[in-house]
Amino acid sequence: MRLLYIGIAGAIFTMMGDCLLCGADSSGAAGMIDSFMIIASKISYMCIGLAGSFGFIGIPLSAAGYYALYLLLSEADRDSRLGKMYRLSVLGGYASMGGAVHILCCYIMTGLKKNIEAGTADVVSAVIKEQIGYLLPCMIIFLIVYIVVVVSFILIISKGKTLLPKWMWVLNPLVMKAVFNVFRRLGTSALCNGIACSNMSLGALVIFLCWIMVIRSRTAFD
Repeated sequence: MRLLYIGIAGAIFTMMGDCLLCGADSSGAAGMIDSFMIIASKISYMCIGLAGSFGFIGIPLSAAGYYALYLLLSEADRDSRLGKMYRLSVLGGYASMGGAVHILCCYIMTGLKKNIEAGTADVVSAVIKEQIGYLLPCMIIFLIVYIVVVVSFILIISKGKTLLPKWMWVLNPLVMKAVFNVFRRLGTSALCNGIACSNMSLGALVIFLCWIMVIRSRTAFD
């Protein structure tokens, strides 16, 4: 249970960072890229810096919450290929790389803001040209790690490897990400943009809270 509380704290830290990064009104945006450009022009460099700091701390802490699922496995299941895959992807990938990727996302916003202020003709192309060399490899590696986390997460729960109900595989990071990302379509307010940007951290928060409720209810009758 302690790891889940640590995970909740991490999710809240990350959510604070996400809201600082994208919590601005983007009225008049023609699309998602245009929306990010408007937001970048409105937020301060201090907000970007604080957003990076909160996420850099929060994401590794939230990984502790996901690691709690591994500890719910039996000894035999922990030593299985699925258990080892989940542990490695959470600790070796998500926990170690998540904070760094969050910093890269903040640096994208910095690049947009810097080029907007400089009056660059094609801001997006300028940022891509400047950052693609290191951004693309990092994003690809993290995406692979993220997919492994989600797939192993779903298999562990759906196969009944823990005391969590099998249906709870639905409450997985990818589904939660999609649910909260819908807020991007509900409006252009700072609140909608902040919630949409917080899709991963809010998703983790919901998952951990649901796990705690189920574990408490089931262990109370053991």
